[in-house]
Amino acid sequence: MILLLILIAGFSFWFLNTWRAISKLPKGPFPLPLVGNFPQIGYYAWKNGGLVGGLNEIKMKYGKVFTLWMGPIQTVHVADYDVAYETHIKRAHTFGHRYSEGGMDYIREGRGIIASVGDLWVEHRRNSGNFRRGFGALYRFDDFKKTHWKNEAVQVQTNTFFDYLVGSIINQLLVSERFEYGDQEFEKLKKYLTQTLENLSLLDAFAPLWLLKSDLMKWRTKTTLAPFDYIFGLVKKTIQKRVEAIDKGEHVISEEGDDFVDAFLMKMKKDKEDGVNSTFNLESLSIDLYDLWLAGQETTSTTLTWACVCFLNHPEVVGKMRKELGHVTGGHRSISLTDRAHTPYLNATINEVQRIASILNFNLLRVLKENTTIDGQPISAGATFSTQLCLLHTDEANFKNPTEFQPERFLENNNLEKKLIPFGIGKRSCLGESLARAELYLILGNLIMEYDLEPVGVKPELKTPSPFAIMKRPPNYDIRFVPRNR
Repeated sequence: MILLLILIAGFSFWFLNTWRAISKLPKGPFPLPLVGNFPQIGYYAWKNGGLVGGLNEIKMKYGKVFTLWMGPIQTVHVADYDVAYETHIKRAHTFGHRYSEGGMDYIREGRGIIASVGDLWVEHRRNSGNFRRGFGALYRFDDFKKTHWKNEAVQVQTNTFFDYLVGSIINQLLVSERFEYGDQEFEKLKKYLTQTLENLSLLDAFAPLWLLKSDLMKWRTKTTLAPFDYIFGLVKKTIQKRVEAIDKGEHVISEEGDDFVDAFLMKMKKDKEDGVNSTFNLESLSIDLYDLWLAGQETTSTTLTWACVCFLNHPEVVGKMRKELGHVTGGHRSISLTDRAHTPYLNATINEVQRIASILNFNLLRVLKENTTIDGQPISAGATFSTQLCLLHTDEANFKNPTEFQPERFLENNNLEKKLIPFGIGKRSCLGESLARAELYLILGNLIMEYDLEPVGVKPELKTPSPFAIMKRPPNYDIRFVPRNR
């Protein structure tokens, strides 16, 4: 009897507190004790064939700003571009604080460029943003011709090809090294990263870090988060190699530095000489390098893999791009970034690729440090929130027939491009946006001019194999790049 009374009292206390909290938040499904809305999210996702479909049904039911409880954590979700612009741009100071608990904080522990906040984030993002260089050769076809030449074409696994291409560009910028095909460490790294991204769920993102690292969750962490330990280990080994080379006189830092690591070490040295109590040290270099590599590698490689799925399914789009590029280049040179203003159809196609790819099924969160309002609705300090890019990019009001690949939509409506925000919006948008845009333009434009694309076996569908994961992975497929006679 006493136990029953305690349970009733406990439930009543939880219900009243929850009801009080709900009254200060936008509408959403009523949370359950401890698990919040995880059961409802799972149901809606299952019902609609994936997380994006589930979130879209929740949006239709509760409005363009809605609340979901991830266990005991209140999360407010924006599913409207105008609201996102009003909060993230016009009130950027209020809506610019990253939420970095749970899986987000694994390894980082509040450090780095992605998860840090306040002055630490400003200082390290500025240092990363100040280091910009050209990214050299764009193609690995000569390498792959030696190992993957078959029936007068380069025949490759698409993900692997773009992983090496983009990985080499990023690594060249960060540590002045590129990956050679067959590199065992890179192969293992990509295997682990793919394993993680295909399995990472909302539970991993919101469970407390102590729980994720506990014996109770060890079985899960081995699949989802522990692979990051291997990647972080490679990063630290690379930095140690550079430091030892400098100590032995085998590497001399030039006046401006040859890469990101050089620039960071120069900043460390300057702060030490100036007597500054600096956050720039070898440990924070490891975290920053880890963040930059993960963000720059996976997003662009994944988008390029999605692009080829789109092109294989829509050869008419490829034909229109080639016609435009032929006029611009005369058919006798590669395109450059100076051609952008003269290639509206290529630009529109890249926009549509990024919209279709929209590689996050669930966007990163921010946290409110003060009471405020979103779309006229009061929100209490401490609530987390996010603009769900996947919902904006599938919004029927802006993108008619959103599941269809239609580059022309961006030519027919000149204002539509501003509502495409694959790199995020506001203060915490992607640091590598300019580099990624340049990569996509140059790689896809020159690829289309120089090669015909053919599927190996069954043509891949415009459908993700990971609809319930946080990241929207492209299908695995092989492709043939057949040299064209221009």
